[in-house]
Amino acid sequence: MYVVINADDLGLHPAVQRAVDELGRRGVLTSASLLVNGPLAEQAARTTSVALGVHLNILRGRPVLPAGRLGTLVDTAGNFLGDYWRLARRAAAGRLDLRQVEDEWEAQLRRALDLGVQPDHLDSEKHIHCWPALMPIVCRLARRYNIAWVRRTVERGWPIGSAGGLLRVLLLRWWAGRHRPADAVRWPDAVWGIACQGRRLSARRLGAYLRRLESAQVVEVVCHPGDPRADDPPLPDAYGRMRVARQWRAEYETLAGGGWREVLQEAGASLVSYRDVP
Repeated sequence: MYVVINADDLGLHPAVQRAVDELGRRGVLTSASLLVNGPLAEQAARTTSVALGVHLNILRGRPVLPAGRLGTLVDTAGNFLGDYWRLARRAAAGRLDLRQVEDEWEAQLRRALDLGVQPDHLDSEKHIHCWPALMPIVCRLARRYNIAWVRRTVERGWPIGSAGGLLRVLLLRWWAGRHRPADAVRWPDAVWGIACQGRRLSARRLGAYLRRLESAQVVEVVCHPGDPRADDPPLPDAYGRMRVARQWRAEYETLAGGGWREVLQEAGASLVSYRDVP
């Protein structure tokens, strides 16, 4: 079994950058997903402590393409909507132009390449790429840019965590049942870290999860560590209300606290990045 421990939101905030750099140096974190429209994207693209993928985004901040080309994705100020359910309602009403989604996501991939990043995986803000209408788009882009891995967010078994986490797990699992395999694109067999977030993201719980898996070859741990400081700037207003900052410190401390390699060794798992998976 191969396990990838991946931090989302690299490029969003200095707290995330510090956590990724430190946990990468410690050998706990192996991978991170770059938010190319984040305020620190250029600095984050120079990260060498972990392998990098791209965190595709049509939810927060300003798009890479001119807002005038993305009328169904942005508000009157030219920002993404910043609210998951507002975007979901727009999609459910058939008012989301999928061509615009593909154009913007391709522009984000091109920006990552321009910044010197060779992505080894794709995922997205709030797992929006897992919406059944959008997964074919991200797989098509992965093929186009020779990116082997796309996160398919399936947490297996009966998850233990918050009620909100349980709901997310079940909804993502239902959507995954409607995904169809794509040539030359691989999905991890399972993920972990959707129901168990914050203090619940622990080595002990990961070990229990891995022991329950049968025939899983590749598992991704999804995490959001951050190392905030008192003089850090606030999150940009254009990103809307974000709860992720509540997870930063807890997940950074639990990842830095040790025990992860021992748990993986007991499970017979190797800690790798996506580019290291045979």
